Amino acid sequence: MNFDYTPKQQAIYNTVGELGRTRFAPRAAALEVGTASPVENLQDLVDAGYGAASLSEDLGGLGGGALGTDPLASLLVVEQTARYCPSTAQSIHIHYNASHRLEQIGSAEQVDRILGPVVHAGKFVNSTGSEPGRTARGLYNLQTVAEKVPGGWVVNGVKNYATLADAVHYHTLAAVAKDVPVPDGHLMLALPQGVEGLTIEPGSWNPIGMRGAFSPVLRLKDVFVPDRNQLGALGESAKGRWQAKSHLSFAAQYIGASEGLFDLLTAYLPNRGTAGDGYAQLRIGELRIAIDAARWLTYRAAWLWTRDSAAAELFSMNAKHQAIAAAVLAIDRGAQVAGSSALDADSDISRFIRDLRFQTLHENYDKTAATVGKFHLGQAYDVTARL
Repeated sequence: MNFDYTPKQQAIYNTVGELGRTRFAPRAAALEVGTASPVENLQDLVDAGYGAASLSEDLGGLGGGALGTDPLASLLVVEQTARYCPSTAQSIHIHYNASHRLEQIGSAEQVDRILGPVVHAGKFVNSTGSEPGRTARGLYNLQTVAEKVPGGWVVNGVKNYATLADAVHYHTLAAVAKDVPVPDGHLMLALPQGVEGLTIEPGSWNPIGMRGAFSPVLRLKDVFVPDRNQLGALGESAKGRWQAKSHLSFAAQYIGASEGLFDLLTAYLPNRGTAGDGYAQLRIGELRIAIDAARWLTYRAAWLWTRDSAAAELFSMNAKHQAIAAAVLAIDRGAQVAGSSALDADSDISRFIRDLRFQTLHENYDKTAATVGKFHLGQAYDVTARL
């Protein structure tokens, strides 16, 4: 197993890093208003050739995604983007996972109609499974209901955390078929932007961090979805364990944003005059070790996806857990050594700390470790139950 980047991967790392330094970082503060997706940054990624990174090379992508020939390709885009703008990284992560799943479970006609514009015209898709109260009910116990009617489905419900809702040409979202128990009744649907009955709730995105990753509430009122926009068979997405295929993309965000905070700290502390302080040196060393450990676990998990998906699913939990741990350590130790003078609300250090704290709460640190523990104790476990 060789962890050196291939020429293609090195090019991704270098190119996205340059975009991050010269374009994403200078725009990051302006995205704090939190009222729209980071379309300029996303367009830069498209222009660099990375809008379809999680699609197969046959389709015109880079072979990224968990089931691709080079899972690390799309992860590197996410990681390096997060190093300079975590909000943009979350946005491209959602697009990558949604487009990768659509290629795998969609029909040839759907792939051509929905993903063709992603490859050839720089369009975006998203995926929204979350909705208010889902954490308490369970992953697939949704209250967004699709009722079968001649020619399609009529959908009613509320979704939240709809990242990229204002910028996609197709929304993909999860619902349950009326009167069909889950997971058999779990349903993925594709809805074109502007479809009648689908509205974005004004003012519904106002978090303390990740404000540029515009993720509002969607309301669906009698939305008609024709059969041609049903993605896969009933229950196929749930049974395909697609939640497990997104763990590494979250890990890449945490690693990249932690690296970004590390960059800010190692530039700030010498200017503050505390680079010679033993405690500052200790904390910076701890962060370096933690970030490196998380990165190599993540890269190994990406390699495993090309060989053994069952092993990769579980090992991706290891990587995600370590990436969360590194991020939380970066938040805590970084704030300690930077001091309160560095935490003005408008400072880059303060923004990275807010973004990391908010974003790491999407994944449950303790339940992730417990899932790994269940496996090693011979107990039933589920790597798709994120929260």
